[in-house]
Amino acid sequence: MRRVRWLFGVGILLVACSKQDAPAEGADSSSQVVGTYEGGVITEAELMAEVARLPPRLREQFETPAGRGEFIRSMIDKRLLAQEARRRGLHERPDIQRQVRELEERLSIQALMAEEEKAAPPVSEEALRAYYDMHQTELTEPERVRVVRVFAAVPAGASAAQRTSARQKAEQFAQRLRKGEPAAKVAAEGDGPERLRGGDVGLFALGDRGEPAMEQAAFALKKPGEVSAVVEESGGYSVLQFVERRAARVPPFEEVRASIQGRLQPQMKRKVFEDVLSRLRKAGGSQP
Repeated sequence: MRRVRWLFGVGILLVACSKQDAPAEGADSSSQVVGTYEGGVITEAELMAEVARLPPRLREQFETPAGRGEFIRSMIDKRLLAQEARRRGLHERPDIQRQVRELEERLSIQALMAEEEKAAPPVSEEALRAYYDMHQTELTEPERVRVVRVFAAVPAGASAAQRTSARQKAEQFAQRLRKGEPAAKVAAEGDGPERLRGGDVGLFALGDRGEPAMEQAAFALKKPGEVSAVVEESGGYSVLQFVERRAARVPPFEEVRASIQGRLQPQMKRKVFEDVLSRLRKAGGSQP
């Protein structure tokens, strides 16, 4: 069953099972035979090519000898299945041939467009700067603040007594912060994930965290070290200590150049596609 799952779960294209000769003595390791079956062999190069197609998470599973052996067996099983399908002449069925033609057409078009896009000039500096000048509002970074958050969680379906207990715990956190106890030490006793980072939740703008009450309380703080009142959030109560505020700003062009280039890339690809089609239509005298 495990092998069957690999057969249909790793997304490897079936390959034709033509007879392959064993590598000559002295050949490089890529031609080394790592698996055999009736009618063919699996080489190291073929194995590595198939493994390289896998997502990183799956690829790690084949770094062990056991995983490598399992993967080789799955490749052999696929080839045996493909070999049997060809023996029965299934590859000559019209529906199979149609799908092969469609796949070949799709891959050929992708390769063509990749060549055309590679040959096309990159987005010009003038276009990048024009976009920057025309989209200042869109590129503006909003005002952001950084706070230390100490959280007292309330379990789902909590009773009134449990909620009161959590609030009292948050009040105690606030008192300790106001007395000057190190924020990281207090935060480490809280329940939020930020406790592992000394309570630091990072810079955020209004609307980023999805907790309006918490965000409003954070933005109301003014001075470094200032501590908020207890804030009721979904799932519990928090106390915030102000760290820093960064005013809204438009980043310098060089800081967002790569981002703008990424935004304009789809437009460039679309233009290349339309130019290729226009050229081919004229050359081919196509009619609607």
